[in-house]
Amino acid sequence: MPLSQIGSYSHTYIGITYRCQRIKHGLTRTHISMPWSYSYIKYQNPMS
Repeated sequence: MPLSQIGSYSHTYIGITYRCQRIKHGLTRTHISMPWSYSYIKYQNPMS
C-alpha cells in the first residue's frame, strides 16, 4: 500500500474518531449534525 494512501486513511480515521469524541462530549453537536443531516437529505432526494 502506498504511503500516501496510509496517510490519507489515518487522517480520515483520526478525523472520524475525533468527531465521535466531540459528539459524545456534546461540544460541537450542532456544528457536526448539520452537514450530516444535509448529506442525509441529499441522499434521500437524489432527483433534486
